[in-house]
Amino acid sequence: MFTRILIVISLQAAIGFLVLPKIIAGDIDAQGLYKKHCVTCHGNDGTGKTDLGVGLGARNFTDKEFQDSITDEQIVEQIENGTKEKMFPFKDKLTPEEMKALVPVIRAFGGR
Repeated sequence: MFTRILIVISLQAAIGFLVLPKIIAGDIDAQGLYKKHCVTCHGNDGTGKTDLGVGLGARNFTDKEFQDSITDEQIVEQIENGTKEKMFPFKDKLTPEEMKALVPVIRAFGGR
């Protein structure tokens, strides 16, 4: 009996661990996150041609070379850890799911 209970609890935990983040990610307003955290530097059009973006050298998300040279995982890492003297890290401001949700927004600027 104890073994069955342990198996059921383990399965529920595994299902929750694997499925729940995807369910939560589906409820994330990635466009809203972009507008709140990214527009100031990268602009509504993703070009990085804002006053602050130009000053910091913000990436141009519409640039094909940029889009082709970076993986989704690298985009998440960039959001999470930032770049010294250019972009501050968002690891204390966004959840891992929110960072992942921003990837399709960034990719959309490149027509992907």
